[in-house]
Amino acid sequence: MRLTILTMCALISAGVFATMLLSIRNARLNDLCPDAVRQSLAVELVWAAIPWLMIVAAALPAATAIVTSGHVR
Repeated sequence: MRLTILTMCALISAGVFATMLLSIRNARLNDLCPDAVRQSLAVELVWAAIPWLMIVAAALPAATAIVTSGHVR
């Protein structure tokens, strides 16, 4: 079970980093993005909130499982 979860995390991480690197490369090659998107506070807040929400969504069930299993002293 642990190996399956580790494999899934590794594949997701590889996919995220590949997408990020391709996006950075494309953004540098094509300067078509308007300044309104590049310097938008709303876009930056949403971009920062999405990973935070993903971490919280993963941490809450994990914390609940640990507490209910009785492994916390």
